[in-house]
Amino acid sequence: VPGIRLGAETRHALRLKPDHPIGAGHRVLLALSVAQVGSNLMVALAPNFATLLLGRMLLGVSLGGFWALSASLAMRLVPESDVPKAFSIIFGGVSVATVLAAPAGSFLETFIGWRGVFFAAAGLAVAGFIWQFASLPAMPPRGRAQLSTLVEVLGRRGITLGMGTVVLVFAGHFGVFTYLRPFLETITGLRATGVTLALLVFGLGSIVGTWSSGRLLALNLRRTLGLVPLLMAGLTLASLLAGDNIMVAGLVVFLWGACFGTIPVGWSTWLTRAVPDEAEAGGGLLVAGIQIAMTLGAATGGVLLDHSGIQTVFAASGALLLLASLITLTALRAGLARA
Repeated sequence: VPGIRLGAETRHALRLKPDHPIGAGHRVLLALSVAQVGSNLMVALAPNFATLLLGRMLLGVSLGGFWALSASLAMRLVPESDVPKAFSIIFGGVSVATVLAAPAGSFLETFIGWRGVFFAAAGLAVAGFIWQFASLPAMPPRGRAQLSTLVEVLGRRGITLGMGTVVLVFAGHFGVFTYLRPFLETITGLRATGVTLALLVFGLGSIVGTWSSGRLLALNLRRTLGLVPLLMAGLTLASLLAGDNIMVAGLVVFLWGACFGTIPVGWSTWLTRAVPDEAEAGGGLLVAGIQIAMTLGAATGGVLLDHSGIQTVFAASGALLLLASLITLTALRAGLARA
């Protein structure tokens, strides 16, 4: 209407209501949900191990696609000032699901069998599909996705350094987390029940960290991204010094979970600020970096475990986290100018 100036939030709300009911972004999310349904049904009905593996691979496609799009989705669904809070809600749901899914699956398996558990998971995926179809805005495409776009985004000033720092942080985390159980068994002296409780404590810490991360990131993105891996490096040292002290080990595990809960939220928020015009491409690069880090952290940790022992694994992971902290606090500039 001529002569009427709309506020930013009003313009944002209107922009989420295009003329056509289902845009490209909405269709992609629905397709990923269909893939998740198909994955669970393939596993539930699998006549052999090869089919089961294909079903799990399809689940990986679905989850990877969601993570790649999560930054773009948050930017489209909420105003810029609320992006950290949106990420804390998204990853908070993931943390809750991580804590509840394994024990819930084990409990149901005793009554309906493992195939029944996957049928139930397929039903949850169908419910998610219906919810997305009914509630999400259209989210029409912004520009064209091309391979050259990924190269262009990665070549921007500071983005390569930021992605490299992401790899360091996640490699450091998974170097510890992958071998947390042998550490708790051989160094702390916990039995199977104690290890299970420790993993539950980790999950609870992750929930706390994820839900509190929105406020921390809103206060200062740079310091949060830089100081959290520094604290995690300190926790690796504390775990090595604690030896078989169960109370210290439990506190370290809880704090580690809380620290890690902030990391996906924090680096996704960084992404929306560093490449706001190419969030989809940036999200793909971020997910690729995390997958590389998971592989490197777990594989390198395995080599160190075989040749030098679990203490070396934790020490090396702490060194990676310390390096990531130093880079973030001193050298990284992209996406942090306003932090």
